[in-house]
Amino acid sequence: MSKDFPDDLVQLQRELHAATADLKTFLDAHPEPPEPIDGWHDKPGEGYWRDRQRDASAGWSDEDKARERDLRARLHDLIPKVHTHPHWDTLSGPDVVTARMKLKHIDDEDTGD
Repeated sequence: MSKDFPDDLVQLQRELHAATADLKTFLDAHPEPPEPIDGWHDKPGEGYWRDRQRDASAGWSDEDKARERDLRARLHDLIPKVHTHPHWDTLSGPDVVTARMKLKHIDDEDTGD
């Protein structure tokens, strides 16, 4: 399937997939908010019909904040490179959409379709 696309575009798409996965993995490992917050607990009858609470969070370390910025910067670098690649100028109309979707799934296992 990669013969339909220039090698550099396929490589950019693979890098974009990897960068997206890296950011997701990072965020999944850091479910707490990046900045410190105080915890709170509202009991029923204090303006709410049910018990509500949030634990306090110390926030992220400076290294974690820098890592997130780096991961997002990588995505912001790759996305326009994929979307504005000269290959797209060789297509028009629905063919562009079809090709973009095909590229997004370039490494998916072949389902025989």
